[in-house]
Amino acid sequence: MGVVDSSCDDGKINLQIDWYNNVENYTCFHNRSLYLPQKTVHPIHSVEHIPQEYSASHKCMNESIEYDETIPTFGTHRPLWAVYGEFTFLPRQRWIHNLEHGAVVMLYHPCANPNEISMLRRIVKKCLYRHVITPLNLLSPTRPLALVTWGHRLEMSKLAPEVAVDFIRRHALKGPEKTHRNGQYDYLIKDQAQVISDLDDKTLCPSFPYVDTGIQMKK
Repeated sequence: MGVVDSSCDDGKINLQIDWYNNVENYTCFHNRSLYLPQKTVHPIHSVEHIPQEYSASHKCMNESIEYDETIPTFGTHRPLWAVYGEFTFLPRQRWIHNLEHGAVVMLYHPCANPNEISMLRRIVKKCLYRHVITPLNLLSPTRPLALVTWGHRLEMSKLAPEVAVDFIRRHALKGPEKTHRNGQYDYLIKDQAQVISDLDDKTLCPSFPYVDTGIQMKK
């Protein structure tokens, strides 16, 4: 787990198999008005059933990895996981490994409202050390913001801070491989994560009040 191997995955070579270093991955080329937050569009919490005996496989950088879901919550991934923090762009094949270790991944469409992105980013960075933040241009105009944990995803049009915090408290750190060890993949990282409570994230979102929310859950 997490062994740098130039014959398989060293986080440096053949990265184009996961993405082609295209600015479209992290730049808005659409009409931003299509991605504006809508008060009438409620958050959706989706749960994917993961069999208890499931064990995610690793694939080396000579093999492609595809996903059935736009926002996968588990699956095959690369041997090296990402350094915790915010990236200009991080492909799904990397951050799924972080989910397996209990991380929260924040996703946003490049055309999403900058204020909404900033507010969600602030919450995630203040809630826990084990987080990854990256744009994903596959998110829909209806819900261009998302939080992902192992087996769970929360998609949003407009940020409801109490919903985001509640989701993190309920579902972070639930991956099958519980380790705070940092990753090795750091291509295009721009801000490394800071320790909030401790390396194990013993207290999630310590600066936010406790609010029990009821949001629509889709299985």
